[in-house]
Amino acid sequence: MSGDHFADHVIQLFQDIHPLDRVPRAGFLLRGVAEPESVAAHSHFLALLGLVFCERYPAYDRGRVLGMALVHDLAEARLMDIPMPYADAYLNDAKHHAEQAITEDMMANLSPALADMNREFMEGQTPEARLLRGLDKAQMMIKVWCYEREHRGRLEEFWNNPKNFWDYGVPEVSELFEAICAAAGRTRPV
Repeated sequence: MSGDHFADHVIQLFQDIHPLDRVPRAGFLLRGVAEPESVAAHSHFLALLGLVFCERYPAYDRGRVLGMALVHDLAEARLMDIPMPYADAYLNDAKHHAEQAITEDMMANLSPALADMNREFMEGQTPEARLLRGLDKAQMMIKVWCYEREHRGRLEEFWNNPKNFWDYGVPEVSELFEAICAAAGRTRPV
């Protein structure tokens, strides 16, 4: 890269994240869903879901919600997608530290504020982060329902795991989970 030019850093970032459209969501892959959504597709769907919610509930800061949605899985371009049960059981804090360090590295020459959005998402303390963390789970469960309707994969365990329905104390997300379960003819686990 030549000098300290913004355009060069942008090109480098997009080289770094280029694999995200080919990194499959591993939890679906491990449960027999052939050609599941990619990490890039998941991030796109989550951003759209966040945008829809911010339009309906304008108390949330749209810019923060969209920013977090777009950066929350960038580290998976290097780390890959590690499914929740294994990440929680074996890696937990180490995974979060690695993802944050990778995101900081990717954003070092662009904007540390973007890496801070990833930290905000992971910490889940702000209303926007809690909203988006809940929507992240909801997007996954909408995808589970879609895959089941297409008869793809063995996905029953998703419906039985209460962690997949954490609403992070956000009533609007809780309503979405209830609607997802109603559409799928399921009972939300407690």
